[in-house]
Amino acid sequence: MRNLVIILFAIYFITSCKTRTTEPVTDNPEITSREIVELSDEQIKAAGIETGKIEKRKISETIECTGFTDVSPKDKATISPVINGFLKDIFVKDGDFVKAGTRIASLTHPDFIALQQQYLENKSQSAYFEQEFKRQGELTVENAASIKNMQKAQSDYWAVQAAYKSGKAQLEMLGVNTSVLEKDEFVKEFYLITPISGYVTNLTGNKGRFIEATDVFCEIINHKNLVINLNIFEKDIHKIMAGQKLDFYPVHSKDVKYKSIIQSIGVSIDNSDRTTKAICMFENSDLSLHPGMSIRAAIIISEKEAHVLPSGAISNYNNANYIFLKKSNGFIQKQIDTGVEQDNFVEIVTLSDEILNSEIVLKGGYYLLSDSEMEE
Repeated sequence: MRNLVIILFAIYFITSCKTRTTEPVTDNPEITSREIVELSDEQIKAAGIETGKIEKRKISETIECTGFTDVSPKDKATISPVINGFLKDIFVKDGDFVKAGTRIASLTHPDFIALQQQYLENKSQSAYFEQEFKRQGELTVENAASIKNMQKAQSDYWAVQAAYKSGKAQLEMLGVNTSVLEKDEFVKEFYLITPISGYVTNLTGNKGRFIEATDVFCEIINHKNLVINLNIFEKDIHKIMAGQKLDFYPVHSKDVKYKSIIQSIGVSIDNSDRTTKAICMFENSDLSLHPGMSIRAAIIISEKEAHVLPSGAISNYNNANYIFLKKSNGFIQKQIDTGVEQDNFVEIVTLSDEILNSEIVLKGGYYLLSDSEMEE
């Protein structure tokens, strides 16, 4: 309330004290009013009026879109057991960072013990059938009638050798060092091991719970490198190409902006919303962003040098834009056309030597709107 009273007092003070003289109107269509608003130094100070020159800046034409953050398939791992088992111990919790190769849980099951037993039996049989195959081969050299026996011995050897190698591969997938088994020492538990470094998420399960090979125990996500999925409307697709830069920010935090580059563009249209996907990569070095965040983005499709003024220098009334030029005896109001607005600066399309060379009101222009326009 106190601030409102101060503002109203300033308006009253200025509008009640300013005087006007009128210059002849020229044929220049840029000028809608040559009314000069005269203010004293005290009035200018009270209104907070500040002046400066128009400046040149690089501005961008952009396309606005929305999207979300995600991780690439190589940075996300789903952890499931190779075989069914009961959870014996859990070594992590949601949010923990783990390095590739870390044991995150242990399991046990009778089938795991049986698998080791079968491996040792096949190993033993493999040695027996190998010797039998060699023996039958030697007999065949002396007696052609033994060829059939040799062929059977060969078949038996190959079959048990295949079972032996298969069992060994399965145990190695479970992290079992088979050389330990060859010393007749059975391994009682097997482990879930993470294949990538990242953070544990969506962990389910507890000690004693039975989980199957098709169950998901947890996920590991490395969100240091994020994927940005952008929704590009059908009408804008022809303007978008790989290599274009963009600025984006989470919808919950407009104050912090990030930069990225378009890597690829989809080739099909989603019929539900008539959009396609554009994929961007982002190095999330400070880990401030997380997968699944909604974002807004501005894709830069062109850049140019333009004359601009701060957004606060533009006064809008009756759908028209105005600026005020400082003259020796006051301020002159001029209607202008504007272009791209970016980072609180507005492109000024209407240019003349007068605008380029004059001091322009950058702050406080609203208070200088003429009475004639206010009455309209």
